[in-house]
Amino acid sequence: MPTDESMAVVRRDIETVWNEADLEAIADLVTEDFVYYNPMVTEDVEGPEGYRWLVENFRGAMSDFEMETESMVADDTTVATRFRTTGTHDGELLGVEPTGAEISVTGMMFDRIEDGRLSERYVNDDALGFMRQLGLVDQGSF
Repeated sequence: MPTDESMAVVRRDIETVWNEADLEAIADLVTEDFVYYNPMVTEDVEGPEGYRWLVENFRGAMSDFEMETESMVADDTTVATRFRTTGTHDGELLGVEPTGAEISVTGMMFDRIEDGRLSERYVNDDALGFMRQLGLVDQGSF
């Protein structure tokens, strides 16, 4: 698949699923054996239903959630995206009660594209910064 088409799949996921909350689009965007990896998420996230659960939980905890693509590069099979997510934490998220904190977190994700759909996603975002913004970790000196 050409790199432009692969990047378009990831952009569509970000805009349609994450920013517009169109969860019905997930069926067209991820493979049945899709797997999502993120050290902050302890639940298994597999397939369209697992991905839907993940999006519902994150979007449900941030009423004004938005994901912005800062840069994107691709090769034959993988799309790398640097992103920023913003929102207000006004719902429970991964066991954390609402804090009302405004968050802005950067991260990287690497997507493997298979037949025009997401088949695997690895996410590494600024978990420490996220926890600091929620007031879960002391600002400290490091």
